[in-house]
Amino acid sequence: MRIYIPIMPAHQILTLLTHVLAAYLILAAPWLGRLWYQRARKRIESGEPGAKVGLYRGMVVEQAVTTCVVLAIWRAGVPGGTLGLMAPRSWAGTCLAILIAVAALAWSSILLRPKAERLRIRLKDRVGALLPDTHQQRSWWAVVSVGAGVSEELCFRGFLLYYLATYLPHTNTWERLLLTSIVFGMAHVYQGWRSVIGTGVLGLIFAGLYVLTGSLLAPMVVHAAVDSRVLLIFPVESSPSLVMQSNA
Repeated sequence: MRIYIPIMPAHQILTLLTHVLAAYLILAAPWLGRLWYQRARKRIESGEPGAKVGLYRGMVVEQAVTTCVVLAIWRAGVPGGTLGLMAPRSWAGTCLAILIAVAALAWSSILLRPKAERLRIRLKDRVGALLPDTHQQRSWWAVVSVGAGVSEELCFRGFLLYYLATYLPHTNTWERLLLTSIVFGMAHVYQGWRSVIGTGVLGLIFAGLYVLTGSLLAPMVVHAAVDSRVLLIFPVESSPSLVMQSNA
């Protein structure tokens, strides 16, 4: 006796995949991220060994999965250009924009270094559990920063703008940029509502870079640089964990 297992046509698989990813980004990610972060924060504050590295690893896994889903959607037939997977219109202009943005971020980070301890205190309740202390944690944070630049730009700029243009065709470009930036901000609700606003504004800047250059390259690099500022602002020598170890 043969059992017939129906196989879903490729276009239906693509449609299902796009709706599932959109639902995750818009509805699930904000609240799952908040729950996940609060649990990790409790483990970190209780002094559980490796808890912070475990948080970073989980973030990298989530980044890898969402990146693979977007790439699967691309390989399933969505043109790369509609997802931002193309060369910029002008290499010279894009490289200049990246250079200026990264230099400005690095300079502002160095200027904030003398205020590192005060910043730690201010950020403790919002993102204190995310700040790396040891050399190992800083290495993992570098991976998280690059992963965020790639995965979040692919998802919130490349994919989500394509999704809105496809399923909400009556919206114009600026409305879609605003909507994706709001969704991007909400994805960071685990950092507090103040961060939702700040991250939403950053999302609008990244989206502007995407529209101006025609590629995700610039927003990816600048996004990774923004997250990497933590490594410049908070030098490893001043981290609480190492201070406690040196005094022991």
